[in-house]
Amino acid sequence: MRTNDTKGRMLCIIIGVYLIAKAVLNMVIGGGFSFSDMFIAAGLAVMLLTGFKYFNYMAAAVLAVIALIYLPQNISNIGTNWLYLIEGILDIGCAVLLCVQKNIRQHFTKTVTINN
Repeated sequence: MRTNDTKGRMLCIIIGVYLIAKAVLNMVIGGGFSFSDMFIAAGLAVMLLTGFKYFNYMAAAVLAVIALIYLPQNISNIGTNWLYLIEGILDIGCAVLLCVQKNIRQHFTKTVTINN
């Protein structure tokens, strides 16, 4: 796939792999298959690979919202849920990276054109 920045694309691939690995880890820890978690992780990974304009901000918003929704629960059970708190911190870090890292922003400069 042709993109505007190969380093930015590689960072997006790393973030996408992290998201899918996190969904699998949560299934193993939670003891059951969660179609919605895997669907969200795969959808975000695909968004990150496309390089379309503003998809980085949309993916960052989803990551931040999910992390903030679970933050109170993760803090209240910090003694037993420290792994989930670390995941939340990594999610926020990925969201910030998607918004501010220059190579990632350069990767997301493709536009959609419709030909008749």
